[in-house]
Amino acid sequence: MIFLKGIITGLILSLPFGPVGIYCMEKAMIEGEKKAYVSALGMVTVDIIYGIISFLFISRVESYVIKFETPLKVLISVFLIVIGSKKFFGKPKVKEVEDDNYTLVQDYFETFLLAIFNISSVLVIAGIYTLLGVLDSPIKEMTVLELSTGIGIGGASLWFTTIFLIYHFKKKVTMDMLLKLSKLSGLVILIFGIATIIFAFYK
Repeated sequence: MIFLKGIITGLILSLPFGPVGIYCMEKAMIEGEKKAYVSALGMVTVDIIYGIISFLFISRVESYVIKFETPLKVLISVFLIVIGSKKFFGKPKVKEVEDDNYTLVQDYFETFLLAIFNISSVLVIAGIYTLLGVLDSPIKEMTVLELSTGIGIGGASLWFTTIFLIYHFKKKVTMDMLLKLSKLSGLVILIFGIATIIFAFYK
């Protein structure tokens, strides 16, 4: 069950609603499928790291989470709504992609570093965990392994599918379409936040 929750978390985190996501999709159009796949793995790795950190931290303060469960859910929901609204109504600043001579390893660490500074991902993950009831699972080495593996599989599968479609239909894909996809993903986060705040008052 925790493995499935990890997959769902990975899928949600890999929605291309941020500048790094658009950058990676544009990379598929300009530099090729292989380099985009490797770049996406850099982002997925960050999701796994933040996913583990969030789980371990929240589990350590589980007693406080349970005590203030409803206020925390509301607070996290508001944060998700703000993030989703910002992505949906705003225009992301995307780093321009140039056909460089980077190796695949450099491509990996480039997006890894771009994604690692997005600390807000930790709070997004906390919101996902709260809604999915991830904290119902005890802290065990196998639990952490299942969760991180699920996040990796969910994130990689969505990104690989996205990159595959964009690369093979790149003649029909424009930057305007990528921005609209970003807004759509922001809308998903916004709806997720609204759903979280609704479920916050249900036991």
